[in-house]
Amino acid sequence: MIHRLSDSKLCFSSLILSLAYLLGFEPFGYRFIGLLSVSILFYFALKLEERKAALLFFLFGFFLYCFGLYWLYISIHTVSGAPKVLALVLIGLLSVYLSFFHSVFGFFFVKLHRKISNEWISLLFIAPSLWVLLEITRGYLLTGFPWFSLGYMESARLISSWAPIGGVYLVSLIMAMMASAILLIFLKKRVIGSSIIIIAIVSSYFLSMHDWTIRSIESPFRVALVQGNIQQDRKWLKSEFENTLTHYASSLEDLEGIDLVIWPEVAIPSLKRNVESYLQYLETQMIEKDIRMLILGINTQDDSGRVYNSMISLGAEKNIYQKRHLVPFGEYFPVTERIRSWMRSMNLPSRDISQGDNKQEHFHLGDLSMAPSICYEDIFGSDLLDFFPQSDVLINITNNAWFGQSIASAQHLQMSRMRAIESGRYLLRSTNTGISAIIDPKGKMQVTSRPYEYSVITGNFFPMEGRTLYMLWGDAFSLLLSIFLMTMGAIIGMLRFKN
Repeated sequence: MIHRLSDSKLCFSSLILSLAYLLGFEPFGYRFIGLLSVSILFYFALKLEERKAALLFFLFGFFLYCFGLYWLYISIHTVSGAPKVLALVLIGLLSVYLSFFHSVFGFFFVKLHRKISNEWISLLFIAPSLWVLLEITRGYLLTGFPWFSLGYMESARLISSWAPIGGVYLVSLIMAMMASAILLIFLKKRVIGSSIIIIAIVSSYFLSMHDWTIRSIESPFRVALVQGNIQQDRKWLKSEFENTLTHYASSLEDLEGIDLVIWPEVAIPSLKRNVESYLQYLETQMIEKDIRMLILGINTQDDSGRVYNSMISLGAEKNIYQKRHLVPFGEYFPVTERIRSWMRSMNLPSRDISQGDNKQEHFHLGDLSMAPSICYEDIFGSDLLDFFPQSDVLINITNNAWFGQSIASAQHLQMSRMRAIESGRYLLRSTNTGISAIIDPKGKMQVTSRPYEYSVITGNFFPMEGRTLYMLWGDAFSLLLSIFLMTMGAIIGMLRFKN
């Protein structure tokens, strides 16, 4: 019997389930296997007592993050040069922290289920809502880390048609309900389980037919996305600096009559003030080639000496956006001065990038208004809400070279696509090593680059206008709906138990 499983068997079960869940995400894309793993997790939770459920879910999370985020080892050790042991310890600590949220789910679900003593109420009300509440908490607490949220499995798929209403967390809620429904069918509650699945699929289909936004003009803009493919271990070498400048400038040679050219995050490995003559040269080239605007990534510095990871525009408008949502232990280090001194003594990165202001201006190309984001920021749907509904298109510049030729690029792209769906806007995504893409308002990729090679991809996009419901209330709707469902489930279940 499951409730008598030893800790070693629970450990093995959690390993298998974590790998199955990981297979639901890109670059694998076996969504049904990923969803089925959640159904099995819920089944275990029905049968185990609190301690064992908490252990099972903790180990599930620990294996998921250790295997799914293995590419952090490339960033910390291979690229940054940190000792192997330190890299493994940091990944382990991050995995332990993230696994805590899964453990909380296992413990409290079992506790509530025992009070309710009704499988269909626990599975349809408590499990999905508790799962999403903890996803939201994980996505916001301590700057947030929403990687492997269940809803991302459905990016640009049928169930993602709920994203314009409540964002990725509402998609997670629907997915978790479907996982519960699959389990109810297995538990011989076929009518209610089948009904939930049919309702979810049919309602998602009708939602997918609805256009939340419309083209503001019928004339498309022409865009070129440049993927420089500069390896991270060579990016900041002095011997490579002139080659990098020439490399990117040459990308303009075959581009004529383009409205917008986008280079990736920190395409120019320098402070802006040190390459002003180069930027002027680029503007001369743009005039010759009839290129209206160039957006690129570069570091900027203010009068106080603070350095920012920035996006700047040249040509039709000169603007600067400074990254607001920084990567902990990547762009800043929330550590004491003693630890920072030790990091310097080990020749480890220890200098903080400064955080940009919360309120910043859109980028404009004539009447076109663009919402900027840099790398990691596009995994947080709520971070972009400040720019809507005025913005007509999303711009993201990214550098995933930190993670080598790993699955990180595919995972990141999958999350980025959800931002296009939530906002009903095109997303123009330029990356250093891939995957660059023009993504339409339904999350479909119109044009993509091949990863890990130099490329310049061109295509058309349309400015979009209108509001999605997600723009109005952000993640608050999914949060309140989850609290409501959990409360209703607890009340209904306890009334039934009392009667």
